[in-house]
Amino acid sequence: MLNVKDFGAVGDGVSKDTVAVQRALDAGGMVHVPAGVYLCGSLYLRSNGGLDLAPGAVILGSPDKEDYNAADFCPQNRPFPPECSYGAHLLIAVEQENVVIRGRGRIDGNRQAFYELAEKREQIWSRHIAWRPSQMLFFCECRGVQICDAHLDNAPYWTCFLHGCVDVSIRGLRIDNPMHTRNGDGIDIDCCKNVTISDCIIDSGDDCITLRGNSAPLKTPRPCENITISNCVLRTICNAFRIGVGNGLVRNCTVSNVVIHDSRMGICLCTKYSSAPRAVQIEDISFSNIFIEADRPIAIVIGAHGAADGPGIKPIQRISFNQIRGRGCVGNLIQGRALGDIRDISFRDVRFDYSGGDRVVVDPPNGYSEPCHISPPAAFHLEYAQDIVFDQVRINWLSDDPRWLHDVGAVGSQDVVFNNCTFGKGHALA
Repeated sequence: MLNVKDFGAVGDGVSKDTVAVQRALDAGGMVHVPAGVYLCGSLYLRSNGGLDLAPGAVILGSPDKEDYNAADFCPQNRPFPPECSYGAHLLIAVEQENVVIRGRGRIDGNRQAFYELAEKREQIWSRHIAWRPSQMLFFCECRGVQICDAHLDNAPYWTCFLHGCVDVSIRGLRIDNPMHTRNGDGIDIDCCKNVTISDCIIDSGDDCITLRGNSAPLKTPRPCENITISNCVLRTICNAFRIGVGNGLVRNCTVSNVVIHDSRMGICLCTKYSSAPRAVQIEDISFSNIFIEADRPIAIVIGAHGAADGPGIKPIQRISFNQIRGRGCVGNLIQGRALGDIRDISFRDVRFDYSGGDRVVVDPPNGYSEPCHISPPAAFHLEYAQDIVFDQVRINWLSDDPRWLHDVGAVGSQDVVFNNCTFGKGHALA
């Protein structure tokens, strides 16, 4: 195995080691990074090789813009200026095969070099960021990717992004982004096939894990499919899981044995996030054996922020929730635009403890899909949903707030079935 020290890397956290580490990577095969702090700009991983990070080894992102790749370095790269994301990355693999990042070392994006954290979440969006890198780890249209055991932290933007990749294994990662990190996603899986994610602990300032269908930038568009996620612990100020975004298809995915705690939203499925005429079709997703401690445990919506009123709606269908436990204070939401938009959704062996009541609003003018700001007057609220099954669902009411009216409330919905449910307030179907 090659050693970065043999190529001139210093590892003192002051000297820039980009050139030395890149020379080692270009030489081929696995590259060992011994203990030390290696200040680097963009590094390009090569086929049949990668980084082996020793305990105590840190790849630290350079604070200097000129040390990173240009935004147009590959045709698939997409800056997003509205989020102050300018297309630069720390670790890059584009159209490579059999690429590995492994070991007990750390990859640190050096977020504090680009902007300070706000004291409160609501202040973040008004803060000006002159420039920052985009996704810290960027894998695009690669085949055979392994990322395991490393500690990823302080990403200035998303932490780990895989776009259009096939045969991916992510295991044993510890991801830390402070709760007020702007757009501080954990793992973003976009249009990838055959992916396993397991044994990860993620604290993030935005979505912990996302499944996306944004195929437009890719040379070979593909669905996001055949994904398994298991044995993870997630905490976030946003969504622990967000399924959606883009113009393609997310299908054939399972999520199991997961703990979500101290979060705003547990599981969010949404086909459409803007008024643009594009949406993601979402189908055949299974969630099982999950504990959710979140303001709103589950949301299944056609459009967020009023996006359901625009063109390009696609369905959400064949989604199952089994053996779910948790606590919430904002009602779960299943909200379509028209009958059939959301269909064939099942909840089996599901139990939630519900408290609060102070956010309940009856018939808000802009609907309930704004993320957790307001709550329907029920633990489950259905709008224009079809073929919904509640089997052995129990709601334990910890609050006697009179604004809570029902266990399940439904408007414009059809074929809603209840089997062996334990409800304290009952259901109202209209």
